[in-house]
Amino acid sequence: MGGTIEVNNLEKHFVVTERAPGLKSALATVFKRHKKQIAAVNKINFTVPAGTIVGFIGQNGAGKTTTIKMLTGTLYPSSGSINVAGFNPSERTQAFRRDISVVMGNKAQIMLDLTPNDYLQLIQVMYDVDPITFEQNVNEMTELLHVNHRLNVQARKLSLGERMKVEFVAAVATNPQVLFLDEPTIGLDVQSKRDIRQFIRCLNRDKQTTIFLTSHDMEDISAVCDQMILLNHGEVIWDGQLSQLMQEFDDYRYLSFEKGTAYQADQLGFPIMEETFDRVTIKVPAAEVNVMTNRLIVNGLGTAVTVQDLQLDDIILEVFNMEAQG
Repeated sequence: MGGTIEVNNLEKHFVVTERAPGLKSALATVFKRHKKQIAAVNKINFTVPAGTIVGFIGQNGAGKTTTIKMLTGTLYPSSGSINVAGFNPSERTQAFRRDISVVMGNKAQIMLDLTPNDYLQLIQVMYDVDPITFEQNVNEMTELLHVNHRLNVQARKLSLGERMKVEFVAAVATNPQVLFLDEPTIGLDVQSKRDIRQFIRCLNRDKQTTIFLTSHDMEDISAVCDQMILLNHGEVIWDGQLSQLMQEFDDYRYLSFEKGTAYQADQLGFPIMEETFDRVTIKVPAAEVNVMTNRLIVNGLGTAVTVQDLQLDDIILEVFNMEAQG
């Protein structure tokens, strides 16, 4: 089984109270409340093979955080089954907690009055990890993340990037089979982001750790992920290899141009992806880029034409838009 993650028909429902606006409606809910059930996660299925780095992507409110909480055992599902590294997360056994780790970019675990060394020793005792193995892991990981010289500095005196790196060291020093990362590079500088991405790749390569990553930074996803799962309104709308998704859009380019004197949208013949007061971006088959560029200029439709490959964030937005349009 290793670090495999298996999810079958997973659901999570929440009950919310609804009322119409106004004081009268507010008073009425004191005596009678109208309740509604909302499906935050709706019968999702996916498998993450052991040793895979998967990107779990969705817009705000898509159900990502709810799903991660169920996968890590901090939230009970309404129905369905979950298997993470051979464990049922809802049981929260000591062995399960030792075999998974969670790093949340917007929620530091380290106490600011402790030094990283103090914090790491606390982790070693809490999870009953062999001291020699733990020390070897810490030495290796702190050197890789360039924080080995900051281990005796009080946490409050560390930069945000340094604190996040210490969180990573604490998360992986216990040798987890599965590592959950929630926005791990949020708010970090360019160098810290680069160090953490390199660290993720090395961890996966050297220890075959399964890594479940959520991020709104598509550079995180494109830099490290093998598999990608897209979630929209609590449902999986894409599950496959990242390279496969990129290949599906490889035959298209974006043409961006300034509006010409004869510009008319209905004369373009290709879908408009973005339009401002003076510029337009359209999606064109790669084979027709030269012809379309010439037509824009000759017919006065546009000037200053630039050609762009579709980036991962462009492709994901298109997938979400296609889903919304049915």
